[in-house]
Amino acid sequence: MIGLIIFDWDDVFTKGSTEGYYKCYHEAVVGVGVELDPEEEKRRIAAKWGASHEEELGEILKERPELVSRASELYEEHLFGNTFVDCLSVVPGSTELLSRLADTYTIALATGVHPRLLKERVMPKFNVPNVFTQIITAYDLEDPTHAKPHPFIAQKIMKEQGIAAEHAVMVGDAGNDVRMAQAAGIKPIVVLTGHLNREEAEELGVRYIIPDVTHLEEVLSQF
Repeated sequence: MIGLIIFDWDDVFTKGSTEGYYKCYHEAVVGVGVELDPEEEKRRIAAKWGASHEEELGEILKERPELVSRASELYEEHLFGNTFVDCLSVVPGSTELLSRLADTYTIALATGVHPRLLKERVMPKFNVPNVFTQIITAYDLEDPTHAKPHPFIAQKIMKEQGIAAEHAVMVGDAGNDVRMAQAAGIKPIVVLTGHLNREEAEELGVRYIIPDVTHLEEVLSQF
């Protein structure tokens, strides 16, 4: 029986985050007077995807490293301002799903989203219910190598919630979500609203694949 559900956030509950992050990087780079070919800018962002924004900007501005510090400040202004959140939309029915799940399961969040952005801007915008027993972000880690796909975050949540791996699932949209779950001995469930398509998820050995998170209860009923 499943007792714990660990969710990723971006592209599971809200869509448009990738566009939002790219737009923040673009505005930061333009803000320090640098204009790159759009495709080259995208390639540089993708090359360090998942790293800190300082590392990302170091790659984007690799010919102008003296501009990285100021670009980082501008990036944060756009991230915590309206540039990022204006790109987001909520998956219809997902917040209602969370309210229902909270009656039966322990719900946790393992995400790369900055905690202040998540709690002060994103969740209030979409009236997300306060149902997460635990939230761990990449920004909470003392050792950055413990970020996904390392199993550390999932293992920490399970330990602190007192729930074994055989009683947990991980719901995410990306390869690193799947790899973290598998490394921690957790069943992965993939939603098709983000990075992975069905074929890619199957190649990673995922058995449970759903169109979006609102179909989760159909999968949970099989356990």
